Amino acid sequence: MFTSCVSNSVRYTLRQYQAEAVGATWDYLINKSGHPLLVLPTGAGKSLIIADLAKGAYEHGRKVLILAHRKELLAQNREKIQGILPKAKIGAYSAGLKSKDIDDDIIVAGIQSCYKKAHEFGERHLVLVDEAHLIPSKDSGMYRQFLSDLQGCCPYFRMVGLTATPYRLDAGRIYGPDDDQMFDAIAYQAEIGRLIDLSLIHISEPTRRTIPSRMPSSA
Repeated sequence: MFTSCVSNSVRYTLRQYQAEAVGATWDYLINKSGHPLLVLPTGAGKSLIIADLAKGAYEHGRKVLILAHRKELLAQNREKIQGILPKAKIGAYSAGLKSKDIDDDIIVAGIQSCYKKAHEFGERHLVLVDEAHLIPSKDSGMYRQFLSDLQGCCPYFRMVGLTATPYRLDAGRIYGPDDDQMFDAIAYQAEIGRLIDLSLIHISEPTRRTIPSRMPSSA
């Protein structure tokens, strides 16, 4: 399905770790089976990685679907993709964005709006899931229903998840060989310490508060 999907006409610059994440993703999709996971801390610019992956697939004739759970994420991803593909029409399927596009080669979709509509999107080759840790660990929920239905329409689609954490509090890690896991392995993980050292993520100083000498009496 994916043979050499690397974006060629560069009009923007990826940071080194973003380029590493994109390269690791294509290497996984081309050389391995299954669905990979990208782990990057909040503030690392996942939307640009999503945009670059979408562009690489689009330039090689593949159809892309980007899933997220908030309209703000959808709008952000759509704007970023449009910025690097100015001549392409980037569709949206979201009640919050007041749009129900289904035919465009690249579509951002709100899972609450589309989870019963997988068959409407036709053939999709690449699915990108923003904040992938929200996919439940068991066979239930909107994401799982949509992806199961999509597999019935597009049995060979590949999925890439992006998240700041590869774990769920209720079920542990969100990847692995078990049938319950939607993702097979981590293709790339950006260490937060490295990004802090590169001044790409900043840690705020803690707020200092004065502790009163006498505590107020309880009500």
